[in-house]
Amino acid sequence: MKIKLVLSIACCLFFVVTSNVYAITKEKLTDRINRSNNYLEEIMEIPETSIPSTLLKSCQGIIIMRQYNAGFIFGAKVGQGVALTRNIKTRKWSAPSFVASAEASFGFQAGGQMADAVILIMNRFGVESLLFSKFKIGVDASLALGPIGRDTEAKIGPNTAFLVYSKSKGLYGGLTFEGGFISQDDRANKLFYGKKISARKILENEDDIPDEAKELLRTLEKYSNF
Repeated sequence: MKIKLVLSIACCLFFVVTSNVYAITKEKLTDRINRSNNYLEEIMEIPETSIPSTLLKSCQGIIIMRQYNAGFIFGAKVGQGVALTRNIKTRKWSAPSFVASAEASFGFQAGGQMADAVILIMNRFGVESLLFSKFKIGVDASLALGPIGRDTEAKIGPNTAFLVYSKSKGLYGGLTFEGGFISQDDRANKLFYGKKISARKILENEDDIPDEAKELLRTLEKYSNF
């Protein structure tokens, strides 16, 4: 019963994040892209916490998100971000697709926290999971904490679909059971691109990149092609 309740909370949270309750503008979506670029630059500038270049060179996509935690006994986490994929033949990055996340937890926990995360997509199964209407990361596809250090000889299992890098601000602690999902934010995509468009079509577009996303692509190319 507790697990069902936790997952029900996650579904409600996702509805709140993606519903019309919050006014979203194209300017706010552009800010989300810029924030993702700034965080990626920030994490890569510190050798002790940077993502190994070997992993950035070999990844097939990336998700950059900001999430917010809050709770006492029952916890909640909601987030928003962007996702991009990379053509393994041309090495070009796609246009960004907007994503949202929701997660609930039950256990000993207290406090509040903001966390930024970079999630590398390491194989085709991970890319296809991203194209689902929603998927449980770590359940529908395998998840691991990413190794750090720019000069690290990073090795991961062949079945690992996602590698997570995260930095938190605030105080949040405890052992919890967690369940949640990431989904394409169709409403945000429609507003940003000015028309109804599928996530697959966005993530397969590597030639017509919006001006607002070009700085993020330059950053990705700088760290994934050197």
